[in-house]
Order: sequence, then C-alpha cells, then structure tokens
Amino acid sequence: MNADKDFVKYLSETGYHPRSSKHGDKLCELLLRDLIDECPAFRAASADGTVCFDLNYSPATNVPLGWNIDLVIGPPAAKPLEPSKGFARSTPSELWVAVDAKTIMTEHGKARRNRQRDINSFATILHMKNPKTIVGGLVVINMASSFRSPLRNGETTIHTNISRLVAETVQLFQDLPRAPSSGLASGNLNQIDAMGVIIVEYSNVDGEPAKLVTGPPAPPPQSPVHYASFVRDICAAFGSRFGP
Repeated sequence: MNADKDFVKYLSETGYHPRSSKHGDKLCELLLRDLIDECPAFRAASADGTVCFDLNYSPATNVPLGWNIDLVIGPPAAKPLEPSKGFARSTPSELWVAVDAKTIMTEHGKARRNRQRDINSFATILHMKNPKTIVGGLVVINMASSFRSPLRNGETTIHTNISRLVAETVQLFQDLPRAPSSGLASGNLNQIDAMGVIIVEYSNVDGEPAKLVTGPPAPPPQSPVHYASFVRDICAAFGSRFGP
C-alpha cells in the first residue's frame, strides 16, 4: 500500500494549491491502485469490467449549487466495459463506493472541524440514498511548522503547537461514528464505513520536499484510521456487500 508515500512524492514535485482539484484526483488514483493490488474482490471486478470509477462525480444534475464526490466506484451505466488490469473510468449506474478526500494544510483550528462535519454529513447523505454504499473519508493533515499559501501572496503562516494540533485532529476523525468492522451495512446512516488519516510535513516552499510522517502523532499501524486500515475496511465492506 503505497498511496501515502507516492502522494508525498507528488506534492514535492508539483506543489500545493488549495483551489486545485489535482491533488485530490491524484490521491484517489493512487488509492484505486492500492485497492486493486490489495483487495481480491476489487481485483476480480476490475479484471472482468464489471466495475468502473469516476472522479469529481456529481450525484445531481441541473443543480446550480451541486456538489461533487471525489471518487466513486460502481457498476458502469454503459455495459460491458473492456476487461483491464485496472478500473476503467466511466459513469457508474449506482454508487457502491464513495470517498471524500480532504486536506488540512494550514489553519488547522478552523479547518479540522469543518472537515469533520463535511465527512460526517457526507456519510449521512449517501446512506440516506443507499444504506449499502461504502462511504469513506481520507484526510491528509500537514504538520509542518510553517506553510506558504499561494492565496496569501506567498506569505508564510507559522503553525504553533503543531504536534498537539495534529494529534487532536487525528482523534477528531477517529471519533467519527464507525460502521461494524464486519463490513456489513449497519443501518445507522451517520456511520462512516472507512476513515483514513495521512500525516505529511510540507512547507509548500520551492526546494523543500514533502515528508511522510509515520511516528507520533501519526496513527500507528494498529489504529482504525491508519491508511492500511482504511484500505482494509473498504475491501471488507466491498466483499461483504458487493462481492461475488
């Protein structure tokens, strides 16, 4: 499972802009690769063309203030798709998996509560439409001591007490209501099926590479919000709800 490591490399190469969707798209593409590599049910579905994916998917049409889902996976609306080694990109006829990919790069005190509410509401809305939909949240949190934002004319924001802030933020997402570890749909609409947290250290300054943080306050491997746990939870739910 290398999405976290490869996303850090991507940040180092491209930089970060809060108004760009490229970072979220890349993270979702890397997640798809890990799901196929690590999950037999996803690998089988991708091989026979019975599942497709889309990025920035809009669940509603003709809505002026509509919203997009970062990653969706489901059966293709137009069948059949050509078998491949990976998911084909197409419009799904039904949402089997929906992932909200978020970042908290600066202004942690304000952003973390907003992101937590976003993901909690995301789970409730999608489960109201279909309780079987596997809803995941994947959050990248920055713990650099400073960050240069392109929205502030290149000014640098200093992050004080950043280790404590990040530890508290990880706990916020770990405390979200969770579906059973069996992967079965629970019927509790506000429960999220999989939650993952990735910690990076990135200043967004040219020449200063991003780093993946694996020690505290990053979630340890046994944590329910560790990236590997996130992938396993999606895999278990997919096998239980939509597997052969």
